[in-house]
Amino acid sequence: MNKTLRNILSISIAILPINIIMIWYRLTQTESFSTTDMIVYPLLIGSGISILILFLNKYLIKDTFKETFNSGKGIWFFDVLTGMGLTVIYFAMFFLERATLYQWIPNHNPPNTELIDAMIDLANNPLLMIIWFGPVLWIGIALFEELSRVFLLKCLWNVNDNKNWHIAVIFLASTLIGVIHLYQGTAGIISIGLKSVIMSFYFYKYRRLLPLIISHGLYDGIQFAFFVMQFQN
Repeated sequence: MNKTLRNILSISIAILPINIIMIWYRLTQTESFSTTDMIVYPLLIGSGISILILFLNKYLIKDTFKETFNSGKGIWFFDVLTGMGLTVIYFAMFFLERATLYQWIPNHNPPNTELIDAMIDLANNPLLMIIWFGPVLWIGIALFEELSRVFLLKCLWNVNDNKNWHIAVIFLASTLIGVIHLYQGTAGIISIGLKSVIMSFYFYKYRRLLPLIISHGLYDGIQFAFFVMQFQN
């Protein structure tokens, strides 16, 4: 099996099915996820697909973890600082988008009750809060989503060494990632897509996975913690 086919097959196994299922579910189903669903599903699916990605990377693509996910130069300390810096950038984009993008393209969908219900449950259950802000956030969400993003980018980059192709892949992957969040409305799709472009270009230049995981976990975690605290008051 040639290199291109191995990479396309890897994407078809580990990336496309779960994304297609999520898009289909959001388009066709009306039931909201319960708090238990939002804890169990990320842990099971996120952990499972993360393991699958690492397996495919080693045995189908036949690259090491470092070659695919961490080939850039650096140390963990600077990765942590960079992750915190990226978090600041994401929040700057967050506030700018709320003042512009979300005003220009208002979301007429009903409020996301599953998130509100989850926040209420977390605010009143310390054990659920520990589970959510621990393994769910850092393994089921941040690690899983960044492994998936980088794996998608690398598999497509491996198809062609042309720089223009690599840049096109960044926008293609970011569009897919934005569309997965269609339940957040058009503005949400664009917002997530833009942040994905930032993350993807960072990885394109520096090839370090840890800063992406840290920034993703901090960005989601700080927002969620802020809203949970509102329900505690």
